[in-house]
Amino acid sequence: MKNKTVIFFSVILMVVAIFFAPSCKKEEPGKAIITVVDSLNLPVFGAVVNLNSDNNPKPGIVKDKKTTDNNGRTYHEFPLEVILQVEVTKDAMIFPKSNIHIIPGETAEITVKYR
Repeated sequence: MKNKTVIFFSVILMVVAIFFAPSCKKEEPGKAIITVVDSLNLPVFGAVVNLNSDNNPKPGIVKDKKTTDNNGRTYHEFPLEVILQVEVTKDAMIFPKSNIHIIPGETAEITVKYR
């Protein structure tokens, strides 16, 4: 009888541990989609999008630089929450700077328009 009780409570304890154990699921990275358009709202192909943390306090340095595709977009991923400055250039065109807040598991989007 005593062995059955010990086995029963052991099974119950294992079931409870499975349900309340911390999840080993890895959190998805934060994603950013930057769309670059000209003054006529047409996509700008070949613009350089530079995301950086230069305007944030140290110690973290985060940088990512990509070139826009045919739809005027770049796609970025970051494992941690960050607020980054968005700088876009294309030949002699300089676009206004802006900021983007990227949160893990979410997708942040911003459109940068040439003036």
